[in-house]
Amino acid sequence: MQRVLSKLLMVVIIIAGAFWLDLKLDLFPAAAESEEVTVMDETDKAEKLELAIAKQFQARSEHFTVTYTGDKQELSDQLTDIIRLALRHDDYSAYILESYIYTIRSWGNKSNIAIEARYRETLEQTAVVDREVARALHAILEPGMNDHEKIKAIHDWIVSNVEYDQSLSQYTAYHAVTLGEAVCQGYSLLGYKMLKAAGLNVLIAEGSVNTGEHAWNMVKLGDAWYHLDFTWDDPVGAKPAANDTLAHESDSIRYQYYLRTDEELRADHQWTKTYPAANVSYADMINELVRNGHSSERSRFTKLKLELGLHWLDPEYTVSSKEQLAQVIQSALADRSASLAFRYMQGNQFPAALKDAFKAANVAVGYRASYEPYAGDDSLLVRLQLEYGKQ
Repeated sequence: MQRVLSKLLMVVIIIAGAFWLDLKLDLFPAAAESEEVTVMDETDKAEKLELAIAKQFQARSEHFTVTYTGDKQELSDQLTDIIRLALRHDDYSAYILESYIYTIRSWGNKSNIAIEARYRETLEQTAVVDREVARALHAILEPGMNDHEKIKAIHDWIVSNVEYDQSLSQYTAYHAVTLGEAVCQGYSLLGYKMLKAAGLNVLIAEGSVNTGEHAWNMVKLGDAWYHLDFTWDDPVGAKPAANDTLAHESDSIRYQYYLRTDEELRADHQWTKTYPAANVSYADMINELVRNGHSSERSRFTKLKLELGLHWLDPEYTVSSKEQLAQVIQSALADRSASLAFRYMQGNQFPAALKDAFKAANVAVGYRASYEPYAGDDSLLVRLQLEYGKQ
């Protein structure tokens, strides 16, 4: 009998020791400095776990433990999705997260989730970004600016002050503001910070382009969402077309990927994640504001339309055919115009059509032509300089 009692006592000691060991086991020594978050056993425990993990990512915690009470198999099956949802709470935290690993230790219905995370940007570096963003916005945003004007000011500042990192090693907004260089992820992180600080709803989108993986932004104006790709609007490295006989302002700011719809962006961008639908033409929105907006702001939207080059979409600036081009050239020569600019719809046919138009005019005149693709479609933005002989 005494032998049996001794064996039972040993079993109790072993079980108690194992239970104590599981509670005290520290998978990551540095985790002792991290906050331990307890998730209560409630119907919304998965959501509470998601919020607890999101809080730690946003705090830039490198090692932390979350305690979960509930079915351990259900936790194991759902944890990857829960972490992904946690990262959606803040795009900035999600896109500076370089990697993470997690380990689950369970005892009964209690599980300790230990997460180790690595980030591309420290809290101190993010503080530098915040200071530089505040400084830039103070310089470029004027009192009374509407959201349309704010977006343009931010767009122009980023593409003017950041260059694409050809070494493909600078990934963050910190690199963008301190080195003036970053890859697309750095552009979109800086865009996210600046647009959000300006009071706009913004997110980071990801997908692919012909050169590989790519990131850009989406921003909300009124009830409509738009794509905004700072990287691809950056003039750095932009070269004139091979048949361009005029240096056509390759250093000027471009708006080819500025507030585009899904349909417009799909010409050369692809994405698989679900994002808000972008299905309202920005050109149509601006035209509506110019026509029917508040009287005090119509002139501001007209100015914005010209600055963005959206007026080239209007019929009076559009040449649709070879025959219409010949008429435009003939009229310009009759008026002895020094220059003219228009959008030509049949871009692939333009060089031959232009040559034929001057030949048909039968006027002794020299000309230089500058043309480039407009807004990613088949049309061209054309500028002509005309030089007349002495009479």
